[in-house]
This record gives sequence, structure tokens and C-alpha cells, in this order.
Amino acid sequence: MKKHRGFTLVKVLLLSTMAGVVVFGAMKETLVQERLSGNFQKSMNARFLSEKGIYIVAQRLRNELIQSPLLTRDELISTQGVYTGGGELGDDLKYDVTVSAHPTDESLVVITSSGERYSGDSNDKIIAYYKFTKGTVSPVHDSLLAGCTGVYLQGSGLIDSYDSSVGSYEQTKAGNAIINTSSTNGDVTIKGHSIIKGDVNAAGSVYMLGSSPIYGDVMANGNVEISPGGGIRVDGNVLTVGNIEHLGGEITGYVRANGNATMKWGASIANLNNDDFDIQYGGTGTFPDGSDFYQDGVHYSSSRFNVDPQIAAIDAPGVGSAECDPLAIVDNMAQVIGNSSSYPYYTVGANDYYTFTPQRLIYERRNGNSGNSNGDPTIIWASESDVYVFDNITQRYDDLGSSTSGNEYVYTMKGFDVGSNGNVIIQGGDVIFLVDGDFSIKGGSSMTIKAGSSLSIFVTGNVELGGSGNVFVEQHGIATSGHAAFNIYSAKAGESVSLSGNSDMYAVVYAPLATIGIQGNGSIFGSVIGSFISGIGNADYHFDEALKTLDLGVGSGGSGSTLTPPSLVFDRWYYRLPERVKEEN
Repeated sequence: MKKHRGFTLVKVLLLSTMAGVVVFGAMKETLVQERLSGNFQKSMNARFLSEKGIYIVAQRLRNELIQSPLLTRDELISTQGVYTGGGELGDDLKYDVTVSAHPTDESLVVITSSGERYSGDSNDKIIAYYKFTKGTVSPVHDSLLAGCTGVYLQGSGLIDSYDSSVGSYEQTKAGNAIINTSSTNGDVTIKGHSIIKGDVNAAGSVYMLGSSPIYGDVMANGNVEISPGGGIRVDGNVLTVGNIEHLGGEITGYVRANGNATMKWGASIANLNNDDFDIQYGGTGTFPDGSDFYQDGVHYSSSRFNVDPQIAAIDAPGVGSAECDPLAIVDNMAQVIGNSSSYPYYTVGANDYYTFTPQRLIYERRNGNSGNSNGDPTIIWASESDVYVFDNITQRYDDLGSSTSGNEYVYTMKGFDVGSNGNVIIQGGDVIFLVDGDFSIKGGSSMTIKAGSSLSIFVTGNVELGGSGNVFVEQHGIATSGHAAFNIYSAKAGESVSLSGNSDMYAVVYAPLATIGIQGNGSIFGSVIGSFISGIGNADYHFDEALKTLDLGVGSGGSGSTLTPPSLVFDRWYYRLPERVKEEN
């Protein structure tokens, strides 16, 4: 036999070579996979960083809205620049975030975040869209007459509206007055022949017992009763959660009642806007068999009309709630007034003159009408206190000479009484009276609030304006500082506020516990809020629509119930590969 020496070694070498090729191929594949995994990890890290930037900046925007809830979208965006942050693993993790406005959708905020890993070796970009809703403050003075527990009107005056921010009453008079009540069983009772140009909304019932026409809608949680009579009684629609009893006159719109409906001869529903149903009611219907009680040949008693319209009730949380006192003035009045033990009592006697300015109070006593002063004027500085309602403007208590723009000055007192032929002048800016007692202007006396100035009175006692005493407001509406020209804030309950006289008066009255009595033949301009409002006489009432924009601040004592908070809600997002920058050698 012939022996083959060394062949086994050759086979082993061949097999080892083949195995090496396989191993090296596998190692190369593993290396590629490892590099792919590494790149994917770096890409994911960049993406996570960009997401983190979105979350952080969105939270920063929400925190900004908590501090300033009335920011507009563009104002919110302007609070942010380019925000840069990093990761916890080292300086090679980075994100840059910018905030901008959507070019076509005014409700969208665009947050763009670029994440970066290993100094730009891996990067990613996210563009996120957030839906922005602006915070709003429901106006406290959104009604002409707002009585928490009731409104009673008896007279023959005109009730309407105007807008002092646009022009005078004669130039802007309109039919947007609102009369309402806000607590359970808060009724509106209207007697006499007042012409009401606006809406009547009652958390209780509405009783139209005279011949007063209402040129607007009527809505009630309780019942609506319209007394016998002719002509237009409601130039609008009537909606009630309770029953309607229509005994005379015409309703030009339609009628909806969840309860019973009763009509008598002489009553009619014109339905001038041609609604499909003149009337709908959920209870029992009682109607005469006359032509005025048919629609398209079908009598109102038919099942076609006997359908519950399911009228939603006006929110009526009850007496003592924030709805009746949205500024929380009752709870905070003691804090506003402060320690009154050392406060003076101001009495302006016959032919006395007091001038209040933002720098100082000047008291000057004159002899008769000669105009000669009896000695030098007495200067009294304003005393220090704080008024939470006006926290949107800084209160000041010292003489700053001419540097008084944007500040209020506070005067404290145990009482304020202007007697026969006394005169008080408010001028030069915004003045606040803190009165731990009564405030009275009567007996031929007068107070004049100069154009560009304002007076706000916080009072714990009775308020009496009238009896031939006059308050003259030279410029109606809201001053440049944001205050209404003449404001009364009262925390006393009962018959504590009286407005009477035959002269015109501009006033913004806020007395949530008071029965406010209005008498005389003069005109009342502005807005009146009280527990119960009683208007007797022939006074005209003119609601100043400019008061809907009155900003009273949202200080520590203010009620958050008037603020609808803003929101920033995630809407959608998408990833976008960032453009790579070519480096020049």
C-alpha cells in the first residue's frame, strides 16, 4: 500500500480556513448589527430628548398661564425665547426648543424641539401643536339691575342701555339693558308703565303686573305671569322652566314652558320670526277656542304643541353664594377697612369745601359764599391700607408730586357726611375712601368727580345719596386707570343703600347684602347690584355697557368664580428630520 503522508493536516487546514471565513463573516455581520443598534439607540436618544424639550416647555407655558391667566396667545408666546436643555448622562445630550404662533390658525401654539446626541452625530426634530384657549373674566357688572333675591320696579321710567366708551347716552343709546336675579326664588316684579329695552332673567318668577312692555326676551326658572292688558307685552320670546299665564297683550316671539300654559281672551302670540311652533308646553294647556289660538289650523291644545321643550334652568346656587357676591366683598371687608380705631370722622358742613386728590386732602372752610378762606388750608395725608379688589393697580400713600399716574390713594374714616351746601371735589386721579361707618350726601350738598378722576367707596354702614344732595360725574364710564368713575362697595345687610333725588347720577353700586332703594325722578346711569332692588318712582335707568370690560383684578380676596381659566391642550405632532449642515473643509 502507498501511504499519503500529511493529507489529514491539509484537510484540517482547509476546514479551519472555511471556519475562519464563516466566523469572520459572522463577526462582520455582528459588527454591522451593532453599529445599526448603536445608531438606532443614538437616534432614539435624540428623539427622547426632543420629546423632553416639548414636555418641559409646554409645562413652562402652563405655569406662565397660572401666573398670568389673561394672557393672549401671542403674549404667552412672547414670554418664551429659545429654551436649551440637556440630559443627565453628559454634555453630549442636548435639546433646543422654540415657541411660535401657527401662521393660519389663531388658536394654535407651535412648539418645535430639536434633540441632539454626540454633538450632532444623531439628531431629531418634533413639531407639536397645542390648542390654546384664552382665560376670560366674566364681568361682574354685566347687568343694569341685578338683585340676588329680587327686583321690584314700580314707575313709568325708561330702562335701556348705552356705551360710555363710544359716546354719550344720546349718541349710543340702545336696547341692551339686563334685569336679573341670581338666587333661588329671586323674583322680578314689574308694575307701572316702564318701557324696558332689554332682557329680563329671573332665577325665580317674572310677574308683569302693570302695562310695562319688555323689548327683549323673558326667561324664568319659576313662572311667568302677564296681567291683562293690550299692546305689546313682550317684544321677544318667553321661556320658563315653570308655568306661563298669559292674560293679555301680545308676545311677538314664541313661548316655551316646561309646565302648564294658560292663555285668555285678548292674549296672543305673534311669532313674527315664523318659528315652527308658536308655543310648546310640557304640562296642561288651557286656551280659548278663538283664531288667536291656532297655528296653521291647529289649536294650541293639540298634542302638536303639548311637547315639553325642556328649557334649561338659570343657574341659581342660592343666597350667600359666590354668585351673589363674586368679589367676596362681604368676607373681605374687615380686612379692607383695617383697624379703624384712629380713623377721623369727616363732616363737611355748610359752605365747607373738601378737595381730595391723589397727593393730599385739602380742607378749606369758607365764610358764606364770599370765597374768602378762613385761615390757611389744612392738608391731611392719605393713610396706608390695601384694597384687594384693585390689585391690578398699586395703592400709594405718600405725596409723589406729579408722579401719580397709575396709582390709587386711600383715605380712611369713621364716617363721611356732607351737610347743607357742603361741597366735595375729587380730582387729579383715583381716590379710595375706606369708611367704617355711614356715608351720606344730602341736604343741598354736592360732590363733583372731575373728568379723568374716580372715586371708590368701601363702606360698612349705610349709604344715602339724595334728598337734594347731588353727585356729579363729569365723565361717565371707565377712567384711563381702569376704574369706573364712581363706585360704591357695601358689605352691610338690610335697607342700607338709598339712591334718591331728582338729579341725574352715574354710579356703579355693588352691595350684595343690601336692599337698595331707588326713588325720585332723576336718571340712574351705570349698574346696580344688590340683594334686593326696589325702584319706586319715575326714574330712568341706563345701563352702561362699557362696564362689561371693568377689570377689578383677581387679588387674594377676589373670587375665582368670575375667572374662566385658560388652557393649553396637546393637539397633534409629527417628526421631521432636521436639515444636515455640510461642513466645508
